[in-house]
Amino acid sequence: MTSQQAAERVELVGFARLAFAGVQSAQLGYAIAHDQQRRGYATDAVRTMLDFAFGPLGRHRVSAAIGPENVASLAVIKRVGFTREGVLRDHVFTNGAWRDSVLFSILVDEWAPHVG
Repeated sequence: MTSQQAAERVELVGFARLAFAGVQSAQLGYAIAHDQQRRGYATDAVRTMLDFAFGPLGRHRVSAAIGPENVASLAVIKRVGFTREGVLRDHVFTNGAWRDSVLFSILVDEWAPHVG
């Protein structure tokens, strides 16, 4: 395969981000393209971000706020060990309306068995 052919096959699958939020805390966000979902990319991305957050970045806590209708994302967060904390009412304004988010978090001690 030539480099031109390889470049033509490059495709954006999604993104993941950590935003610092307070002392030794971070907020996790991610999105996977619709046609790339159900392949494990989100789970892999979340695990990678948690390794980075609790390893080199030295965070103590990582949180994630997820729309209650986002069943796939809720499953990912639960699968990797986050704990549900509650509902943030009217947390985000999208598509012309205020929407709730479900808040989850994971602490370094809860992730420690996975590191390394």
